[in-house]
Amino acid sequence: MGYEFDWSVLLEYKGLLITGLLTTIKLSVIGIFLSFIIGSLIGIGRASKNFWLSLFSSYYVESFRNIPLIVQMFFIYFTFTLTNVFPFLNTWGDYLHLNDTNAFFSALIALVLYTSAYIAEVVKAGINAVANGQKEAAQSLGMNSFQVMWFIIYPQAIKIIIPPITNQFLNLIKNSSLAMTLGVAELTFATQQIDSETFRGFEAATAVTILYMILTLFTSFVMNLIDMKFSKGVKNV
Repeated sequence: MGYEFDWSVLLEYKGLLITGLLTTIKLSVIGIFLSFIIGSLIGIGRASKNFWLSLFSSYYVESFRNIPLIVQMFFIYFTFTLTNVFPFLNTWGDYLHLNDTNAFFSALIALVLYTSAYIAEVVKAGINAVANGQKEAAQSLGMNSFQVMWFIIYPQAIKIIIPPITNQFLNLIKNSSLAMTLGVAELTFATQQIDSETFRGFEAATAVTILYMILTLFTSFVMNLIDMKFSKGVKNV
């Protein structure tokens, strides 16, 4: 097609790519941590025998899982000025060296709400997969419902759900690319910026694709190590 590649543009814009990579890592790491905690709590609520807790958890899952992520991002960003509602976010924005604190946290909250809804279903399935005899045995020892869930059921469920939860973590990393629609300077934003200034979109997209692959493969590697450790513990038992 007569296209002449110029990979030197990546060196020229390496600062923008590094900034985008760091922003994507910040979104991903914080998002994974928060979505796992919230998803676990909602998943436990979904599996609970308490009617109101189960009902709330069900509404949470059905609400955030069935609304497109980009719509949630736009709604949060244009409806709330998070830095005014929660002033402490400005401090966190300075600590994380963010260019647009409001846009970053709007994207982050949307990612967490969306991903945690899917994680909740995974956690619920894991809890339901644990044999009822485990619960009955723990109750016969005098444990209350909280102790049974925290010390007996949930630890066993975690061993079961590591692979599907890994998929949700990878989806969060990839979905973080939608943050560019709010002006968050992450990796995909960097690609568009380089393309608009140099018309070297292929080179930029290639570099960003490789960076995304590194992030997702590293995440898969870490989760596989965790899975092997849990599996080894099960075999030893």
